[in-house]
Amino acid sequence: MINREYAKQIKKLMPVREFDRDLNTPVSMWKEMDRLRGYPEPTSVVIFRTKGCSWYNFSSCSMCGYFNDVSSKIQDENLYRQVDYAFRSLGETRILKVFTSGSFLDPLEVPPGVRNYFMDQAKANLDKLLVESRTEYVNERNLSGIKNNGLDIRIAIGLESSNDSIIKESINKGSTFAKFLESARVIKDLDLELRTYLLLKPPFISEKASIEDMIKSVKDVSGISDDVSVNPMNIQKNTMVEKLWKNGLYRPPRLWSIARILLETRNSGTEVISYPTGGNKIRGAHNEEDSMELLNLIFSASLSQDFTELEAFYENADRSNYLRDLDLENNMIFQQDLDRLVDRLGSASMTV
Repeated sequence: MINREYAKQIKKLMPVREFDRDLNTPVSMWKEMDRLRGYPEPTSVVIFRTKGCSWYNFSSCSMCGYFNDVSSKIQDENLYRQVDYAFRSLGETRILKVFTSGSFLDPLEVPPGVRNYFMDQAKANLDKLLVESRTEYVNERNLSGIKNNGLDIRIAIGLESSNDSIIKESINKGSTFAKFLESARVIKDLDLELRTYLLLKPPFISEKASIEDMIKSVKDVSGISDDVSVNPMNIQKNTMVEKLWKNGLYRPPRLWSIARILLETRNSGTEVISYPTGGNKIRGAHNEEDSMELLNLIFSASLSQDFTELEAFYENADRSNYLRDLDLENNMIFQQDLDRLVDRLGSASMTV
């Protein structure tokens, strides 16, 4: 399931030069709220710096800029020190979400020795752990070492959409819905938990069509996923999405769309959440008007799973301009950002 020409164009946008980095500390670490145990609580998040995603070595997903933070110089010793840094920085939090530039379960990205070292510390310091992986590394061999630690664990998989055409032609994920289902079966057979990531508004799809795809995708995974995170597009550097956006040919989704998805899937049989990265900013999900109140309601409803206030705000708001823009965009070839496109046309030198 690869569009090789599309994958080649995405690869061309990726930087060929590495920047000097501290190899012994993670890319980033912070604290936020999440509900991995069925209620909102403080959660630590760490992004380990690695040699990179296996898929990055071939191409990359159209929206993912994690390759900007990798280093080919990373050695096991660097990863051990990053693990130590992470656990020193936990503070009082007992919940940790772990991200890399690709897959925590990939033995080439996080070698088994490092993973075992991490799990030993996790068992002693955590009550709940979330790790992320592509489908190809979700197998009994890789999960057995994690499972045998007796820690409460949720595996996160970026499905993005249950539509294989979108996975291939828009996202360039290098996977399929069938592969996701097989990974989900393995996770459930081992009595582990599953979080599914879905992507709102990948390139070359109108926002209106993507909303419908998100609602369908939530329903398609509701019977097997412990929760679903709807991730609205944010513009990351050196990606296909950024190239389109800079040329006025892509607009990030509206916050109204996230609210609609949450409201229409709240009774789907699984918890549905959304924590928009870069929300209410130009590179993240935003409305035409400032919408901090709506963004805060999306966060609070996701954390509490009480959608009463979000529904009241949504139903009582004037969404006529939003609905008009969705219909207009749905008839276009690209999901253009009209303001940025007009600015580019206005600043271009015109000759007759």
